[in-house]
Amino acid sequence: KRVAQSAGSALWAGTTGLTDTGGGATDVIVVRHSNGRLVSTSFHAQLPKLSKQDFMGTRVSLFVNNIPTGVSMVLDRELICCFDDGSYRASHSDLESMRLRPGKNTIRYEMIHPCNNDRRYTIRANIHLWNIWDKITVVDIDGTVTKTDVAGFGAEKLGYEYIHSGVCEAVSEISRQGYRILFLTSRAITLAQSTREFLCTIGQSNGGTGMPEFCLITTTERFLPSLVVGVRSADKFKTVALQEILRIFNPEMQNYKRADDVVEQIPGWRVDTAPVLVGADKWDKLWHGPSETEDDEASNASTHAGSDSDKDKDRLGGLDSEDSEGMQRVLLKRESESFSGSSGAVGSGSKDPSGVFVCGFGNRLTDTAAYNAVGIPPERNFLIDQSSQIRMTGVYNQVFDGYTGLLPHIRRLLPALNSRGEPLYRKKGRGTCPLDCDCDEVVL
Repeated sequence: KRVAQSAGSALWAGTTGLTDTGGGATDVIVVRHSNGRLVSTSFHAQLPKLSKQDFMGTRVSLFVNNIPTGVSMVLDRELICCFDDGSYRASHSDLESMRLRPGKNTIRYEMIHPCNNDRRYTIRANIHLWNIWDKITVVDIDGTVTKTDVAGFGAEKLGYEYIHSGVCEAVSEISRQGYRILFLTSRAITLAQSTREFLCTIGQSNGGTGMPEFCLITTTERFLPSLVVGVRSADKFKTVALQEILRIFNPEMQNYKRADDVVEQIPGWRVDTAPVLVGADKWDKLWHGPSETEDDEASNASTHAGSDSDKDKDRLGGLDSEDSEGMQRVLLKRESESFSGSSGAVGSGSKDPSGVFVCGFGNRLTDTAAYNAVGIPPERNFLIDQSSQIRMTGVYNQVFDGYTGLLPHIRRLLPALNSRGEPLYRKKGRGTCPLDCDCDEVVL
């Protein structure tokens, strides 16, 4: 009996990471617009279920690059982190206080036990500061990086690399061309950290090329609910997650949402239900940060900087509550014509006018459907099968023999970008490739 109990305890300890008791956080993308304003995706973080004790209302401090930011979040009853107004998005002033470096930054969510200051609970993720002109390639993980969905996940947990040959080299080549890499997976948020570690270590066993710098987005569900999402509604989850990224790059895709608006909840993605106002045709008229004179006047006149009302006002673009409510009523109908439905609704105004997403890799039709919904062109929407054959969804007779067969053509399909996100090909459209590409042609 004692041996059975010890074996059961060891088995439980070994599978803790696969149960609903773990915590985790998705990566965050921050974009600085031309007017200097910072906009971010949601800060999705969930602490592990430590005990039956109620931690609701406990403060969670945010550290960026191991430096305290002065920004904090609060836990709800499900141990989900949110800001004081119930939003998952940080304000412009909060993002400025993080002092982000271009590219990848580390972020740490730290909670101190309310009854014991020596007990600290932390979860880690990355926060990325990208440019407004950056272009993104989206890559699925299970079945796309790994050879199959289930076997690839199981082999990872056992310490084996069951991945498609050449996947790290192909993704690295795309990154060298100047494109940002976004891994989008239906895995649980509780597996986010182990997935990061997996992506950082694959491809290096025999001196090969590992994965380049990347951003990771998972579902906001724990382990068991995420399995249902992966089977039933993976396309809806991935579409709404990609749409949120589109909205931080394209202010004209934002819509007005009031507190009494009904928000469609998408399985696998926690939609922000806090009232926000980031209007399309009013973006340039909103507050874009104080000038030097206004900053001096504000510092002399106000003694309550950082209060909740100021933060709420900051999230509303610097408008007073009465003005914002009036503007919401006036522009809500106009916005609904170009972006119908509530925030996060699948298929509503989801096409990308600026071409942020340029390429996508997946292994299921749900992946290609989600990529198509956000404007990825069919000729760059790739579908890979278990035999590593890669097919262009828009060109059915074009098949590549795995990532190794696709590798020589990446420079033709995805032209190199300069520091402003502009393709490095001749304006006339044809000529020799500026890089040493075997194809020796440029495709517009």
